[in-house]
Amino acid sequence: MMRRTKNEDHFDIVEDHYFTTTELEKSSAIWPVRLGMDISKTSCHVGPKAVPYFYFIFVLEGQAEFIYKEKSYRVQKSDLFCFFPQLVHEYYTDQEHPLQKVWIAFEGPKSLALLERIGIDPSKPFIANALSEEILELISNLFSIVNDHSKEGSDLARLITLHQIFEELSRNKSSVLRNFVCSDYWLQQGKDYIEMHYCERVTIEQIAEHVGVDRAHFSRKFHSTFLISPAKYLQTLKINEAKRLLEQTTYNLSIIAQSIGYTDISTFSKAFKKTAGIPPREYRFLHQSQQEIRTANA
Repeated sequence: MMRRTKNEDHFDIVEDHYFTTTELEKSSAIWPVRLGMDISKTSCHVGPKAVPYFYFIFVLEGQAEFIYKEKSYRVQKSDLFCFFPQLVHEYYTDQEHPLQKVWIAFEGPKSLALLERIGIDPSKPFIANALSEEILELISNLFSIVNDHSKEGSDLARLITLHQIFEELSRNKSSVLRNFVCSDYWLQQGKDYIEMHYCERVTIEQIAEHVGVDRAHFSRKFHSTFLISPAKYLQTLKINEAKRLLEQTTYNLSIIAQSIGYTDISTFSKAFKKTAGIPPREYRFLHQSQQEIRTANA
């Protein structure tokens, strides 16, 4: 890791750290490559230029005008702006309100996915009031980690802290979006929740409560968007998993029923027949017979 502390034309560089990426970091979804802080000395124009990495710009104090993809964004204290690699940006600082900012540069195979998770993409690179006390503390911790040269394995500490910053940004986004039930975010979150927990004994009421809306509203919106009720979608996922287990394992029906969240064989068998058209035992027999025919003809 290399650190610089110097003056540039328009900025006092408070800290500037460049990291050497380790194999551990390269195995992660994202990893930090640079961390720094500066204060503008005068009003100035920076750019147009491009950067090689993703850059978070957290505004600690002051104001500036960022120009990105022919759009202008007026940023101020607590705002977050993101630069994308190889995309040109420029900005103007305000002499009356000197800009003090922290930047965190990062890269990794899941950078775009994690940015999307917090509501940022190339068409929406800006979040107002993103810098909460929790995130500010995490940023401070990140500076402490890189300045503590006695720490061995600080790459893991850097990774954890960077991911915690994303987690906190994601948490803040969820809190804001839940206040607007017209947003599709909570709906997709509910669908994702079903897909993750369908094998458990989860109910539609629990899913609706998880995303912060009432059951009736969740069901209506889900059906109008995905053309299937959430209850039927939940059952379809269960039965598809049951089919896979019937085809690929020798588990008895009791094990399969318990594995996909049914309490007894009778309830499971009724649900399976309602969806698949035949009982689970018959489904397994037919699949095995077809497999034997294909094997014999091979």
